[in-house]
This record gives sequence, C-alpha cells and structure tokens, in this order.
Amino acid sequence: MSSSPRVDLASVAVVDNHCHAVEARQDADAADWPAYFTESPDPGMRGRDAGTTAFYRRLIRAMADFYGVAADTATVLEARARLGTDELVARLFADARIGGVVVDTGYPAPEAAMAGEAFDRASGAGRVSLLRLELLFQQLVAENDTWPALVDVVRHTLTDVRGSGFAGFKSIVAYRTGLAVERWAAGDVETSFRAARAEVEATGAVRLGHKPLLDTLLHLAFAAAAEQELPVQFHVGYGDPDVDLRRASPLELRAVFEEHDYRAMPVVLLHGCWPYTREGAYLASVYGNAHLDLSYAIPFLSMGEMRSMTRAALGVAPLTKLMFSSDGARVPELHWMGARDGRSVLSAALGELVADGDLGVDEATRAGERILRDNAAALYGVEVTR
Repeated sequence: MSSSPRVDLASVAVVDNHCHAVEARQDADAADWPAYFTESPDPGMRGRDAGTTAFYRRLIRAMADFYGVAADTATVLEARARLGTDELVARLFADARIGGVVVDTGYPAPEAAMAGEAFDRASGAGRVSLLRLELLFQQLVAENDTWPALVDVVRHTLTDVRGSGFAGFKSIVAYRTGLAVERWAAGDVETSFRAARAEVEATGAVRLGHKPLLDTLLHLAFAAAAEQELPVQFHVGYGDPDVDLRRASPLELRAVFEEHDYRAMPVVLLHGCWPYTREGAYLASVYGNAHLDLSYAIPFLSMGEMRSMTRAALGVAPLTKLMFSSDGARVPELHWMGARDGRSVLSAALGELVADGDLGVDEATRAGERILRDNAAALYGVEVTR
C-alpha cells in the first residue's frame, strides 16, 4: 500500500522484550556464518541452503551498507572482523537505538556468553534477565532424590524471584512436552518423577520430557509467578525440529489462561506465535493477562511475511498488549536487524491503519512507541537508556 502514510518511529528507542546473550567470541568465516540464521540442524541447510533465504540475503545487504563494502558474505565478514566484540556490540546497538533488553539466560551457555557487565558497557542498554524454568527444574531433579524434597526446594527457590536477580520466567515446555500444561494425579507425578530420577542415575542428568512431572513443576512456578506478579514467557510456534509444531499453538495454553489463580501472572506469547499469529492475537484480545510478542529477527522471515504477521496482530490485539522483540542470540546482528526491520515494518503497518481510518496519525505514533518500548519497559521494569 504505497499510498499509506508512514508513521515516523525512527527516533524511538526499542526495548527488546525477548532476546539472548551475545557470545564473547565473534570470529566467523563465510562457510560457517549462514548457520547462525537457520533453526535447522541439517548440515545441508546450515552449510548451503540457509544462505539463500530472503532473510539472509537482506541481512548481507544491510551489513554491506553498514560497513560500506560489497554485498557478499566473505567481504562483509572481512570488514566485521576488524572490530572486537565490544566495539561490534556497541556500534550495532547504537545504530539500531536499542535502549533495553530482556535476556533469557538459558541460551547460549554462560561460559560462551559475554559477561553481563561487559555486555552492559558495550551495548549501552538497560538489561533485565529471565530465569529459564526447565533448566532450573532439570538441575533440581538431579539434586533431589525424593518428590517431597524436590517440591520443597522448588518452592523455596522461587520464593523471591526479583530478589534473586530475575524479572520473570521463560518456559520452553513447547520443546519438551507441548503447551497443553495439565493437572495430574499424585500417582502419575510420582511415577514420572521416578522415571526422571532413573534417567539421572543412568546418565548423570535429565532432560525433562516427563510430562506429568514437568507440568506439575510448572504449576508450582505459575503459582509463584502469580503471587509475585511476574511475567512468564512461553516459546510458541516456530523453532527447530525438536518442537512439535502441532503442539506449539498458543491455543494449547487455554487451561493456563482459564485458571483464576493465575490471572495476576502476565503470560507473554513469543515469536508472534508464528505461524499461529492470529491465534495469539485472539488470546491477547480476550485474556487480560495475555501479551503477544512480535519477533522480527527469529523467525527468519521475509519483509512481506513480517508485514503479514504484524497486520494480523494489529488487526485484533489491544495495542497495549503487543511488544517488540528480536529473539537475537549469539551474534549481535540479530538484535540489530530485528530492531531495524521491526521499526520499519511496524511503521508501515501502522500507516496502513491510518490510511484505513482505524487510527489517527498521533494515535498510530503512540501505538508504535508503546509496542517498541513502553509496554515491555513497564511489564519487566526495564530502564530505557536511549
């Protein structure tokens, strides 16, 4: 819709509602670089096909413009390699006007990530962190050999989450047993716990694919979140093949939304729920504690598909329930591209609403400020620095 007015959001700093740490080492060569931009574990995809996607080609052209070099991977990476990690993060975050980040500490591994203080200095962004629940549960299951002991330690650990340095929770239950978090009989939970403990005894660790156990532990966390009014992020939809996309629709969370005792727990549906964006927007329109994250780097989408996602969200969800993110991880270009593309796509989509008579220009501008910055800053308590 070329005749639509563009809503000017260029000066609005973004709060990245969902992202991950940047790795301390940023050495990359042309053969390995495309693998950062696919969720596929397939060697052919990572080494050949990922470099032909619309997202990747757009990324290389954007990087070439940023460095003032030719738009091919080897040349771009040669220019990139002249910068140390700190300078790379500083320049990209400043260019994209990233003023705050909400970081999922579960990935990448802490030993690979930039130290928090170093990241803060380089990025210049206000930062809060989220506790990834499944990693905590796996650790505690391995450390406790009875179910009552495990329940006690989980409750104790989650008594004062903000006091422990976290602004909320992140769950990847969609990757483990699906988003239909259920209530289970005590006998089923005990059996599931014994199976998890047998895995610990056999291997020294556990991957929580034990549904009655994981669901029950999540309910303990949800109770703590509701009591402390902590946001809980859920991975929804798009991911690597470890997630069964059929069980990763946000509609699977209906039982959680329907629990009256959880109404004080903000639920944030990540990745725009893509390809279930309309379902996520519907939930944000009918449940007071449902929020929809619009992610503009991961999934790795074309501009047209991001416009489609954004239109679907804006078409039904309250503007106070939408939040920008990148899901950037490992390399800072994802945080950077997410902010650049998200600001551009949102500007265009809001302009369409103005052209259609849904919003006035001032209303649309205010909506963009809320989605890019204010909604997330308020929900997580992020100090915006730009």
